[in-house]
Amino acid sequence: MKISTRTEYGVRVLVTLARRGADGPQSLAAIAKAEKLPHAYLEQLVGDLRRAGLLTATRGQSGGYRLARPAEEIRLDEVVRALEGPLLEMPCAGAEDLEACNRPQPCSVHELFQRVHEALDGTLSSTTLADAAATAGGPPYPPAVRRRAIEGHAALMAAREQITNEAASVSKQA
Repeated sequence: MKISTRTEYGVRVLVTLARRGADGPQSLAAIAKAEKLPHAYLEQLVGDLRRAGLLTATRGQSGGYRLARPAEEIRLDEVVRALEGPLLEMPCAGAEDLEACNRPQPCSVHELFQRVHEALDGTLSSTTLADAAATAGGPPYPPAVRRRAIEGHAALMAAREQITNEAASVSKQA
């Protein structure tokens, strides 16, 4: 999966607003300058973020943008979907109803892409804008963030090993 510039810039705008939380509305020009992003492109993005209920705008001399909800309540899966649409462009990946897939059954790659979708959705839906803002700016990360990253990586490696072992077991049975 490729993270588009659109998503990267949108997340950067939201993280900037999350970090400046109580400072009042922030002008798009100030955000563009601070993040070294093209102002005209950000104007397009903030429209989608407003329609998704992630940003609010205030007009006037002291106007600008602010988060529509606290950063702890905004999940990154909402952000990605607001800017990109579905996480995976497959009719049945993540669908509650497998009838949405019109491919012949059994599909040779359905389970693989379903796992990819679940992993991506799980990571994005369990990460809030506040989490992203806490780690913004790169290393050195706070100890709690490093600990969570290490634990998450260990869990991922354990899950991969389990899948590998299950696949080997199925191969032996066949």
